[in-house]
Amino acid sequence: MVVVLLEDLVRLFQEYSEVEKRYAEELKSITSKFRHPLLKALIESVAQDSLKHSLMYQALAEIARGGLPFLTEEELEYIREGIAKHIQAEAEMIAKAKKLLEESKEPYSKLILAAILDDERRHHTLLLDIHDKVAVKEKFGEEELWDAVWKDSPWHGTPGG
Repeated sequence: MVVVLLEDLVRLFQEYSEVEKRYAEELKSITSKFRHPLLKALIESVAQDSLKHSLMYQALAEIARGGLPFLTEEELEYIREGIAKHIQAEAEMIAKAKKLLEESKEPYSKLILAAILDDERRHHTLLLDIHDKVAVKEKFGEEELWDAVWKDSPWHGTPGG
């Protein structure tokens, strides 16, 4: 059985974050010499994904260091409303990209439109997951309250045990 220490996990996430960032910079430097718009767009989109991965690994390192902060009700509502609006926008973009892909005859256009459609579908799924699983108010009922107060107490709610 492999045991990974928390500090090692944080270091690993930070290392991966830096690797992704360097990879993105390398790809961007390659495209600076391109004149071909299709190749430039495709390779720069991979570079953008690498930057995104770098941010995600950095977030994982921060979570491993100290967990997640609680969100206020106001923050949750703001997130829910914003994400709901973007879920609708992504659904519209999926429909538009799908229609353009179906109507396209040119192979380069089909390649880019297929990549866009794939991204839009992943974005839509991710936003739905965030809306349904992350941007929800934590349930903290009476049972959780009593567990939080007394579960590890040596007296379990009675004076002196």
